[in-house]
Amino acid sequence: MAVSQAMDGCLIPLPWKSLQIGECTFLCKVHFTDSAYCLLLSDLSSVWCEEAGAEVIQERSKELNKRLKAPISSFLSHLSRLLLPLLDSRDDGHYRFSCQWTENTLMLHVKSQLSGLPFYWEFHCKEAAVSTVCRHLVQPLMCMTKALDCQSQELCTLLLRKDEEIQDYQESGAVLTRGRLKTEPFDEGSFQESFLAENIPGQRSSWNSPGFTDRLQQLYSAVTAVEMEENPESEGVNEYPPESTQCASSRSKAAEEIPVTQESADTKQETAQVSVADVLTLTQRSQPTISKPKRKKAKGLFT
Repeated sequence: MAVSQAMDGCLIPLPWKSLQIGECTFLCKVHFTDSAYCLLLSDLSSVWCEEAGAEVIQERSKELNKRLKAPISSFLSHLSRLLLPLLDSRDDGHYRFSCQWTENTLMLHVKSQLSGLPFYWEFHCKEAAVSTVCRHLVQPLMCMTKALDCQSQELCTLLLRKDEEIQDYQESGAVLTRGRLKTEPFDEGSFQESFLAENIPGQRSSWNSPGFTDRLQQLYSAVTAVEMEENPESEGVNEYPPESTQCASSRSKAAEEIPVTQESADTKQETAQVSVADVLTLTQRSQPTISKPKRKKAKGLFT
């Protein structure tokens, strides 16, 4: 299943969020408007998506909620308030959400209440098209990998320069007064061998646990921002709003037909504004500036 160009432009800048449904963990992207939605899900084995417009939503709502009559915007506003708070939260939505696989479809069932009446919904997610998987996962991850590799090379170069700086201090007569601060000269080859031997095996257990750290989410947003700059026709923001602005604007109209229950859930998501120039330095800490002292005052420099 492919995603329309309009929805794709709204989804591409959104970072992947972790969604826990019972014992299942997914990477998730979702965008709501007042008349449609698009949902992307992945468990790192497959990618599923559903894009539903007004006609599909209207027909499905009649089948699942025969006693409820309200504008489509009211249903979508309610769904957004149920789903968005779960992204990256500890709440697994066990009492409201459940998932089921049927052949090539991932069914996400929702059970809630709207205006005191039972409200049911089903997301019918089909396997995503290869182009969608590449655009939202493969291509950004490749860019992130290259950026992190460049960052690693810059850090290795910086460490080698630091060793040269320390050696110059020592040759000038500087003495390290605290032995615990002494380090061995950096050897890039040994470091890479040790990293591959000690750290990579430990990462194997996380392959089945989808999720990005905050820094990786920032990096993802940075590389997709480049895509947005190269394709100005794609519009979107790097955040998950508590609910669609358009949904909110139509709520007063919906209230005339059926009042919508408000839930006290804080769904504001913090986002990091990352410039494209900072892609290679997202995970670096600021380095203290070290000025080289005069030779006659070199002793005790490293106290």
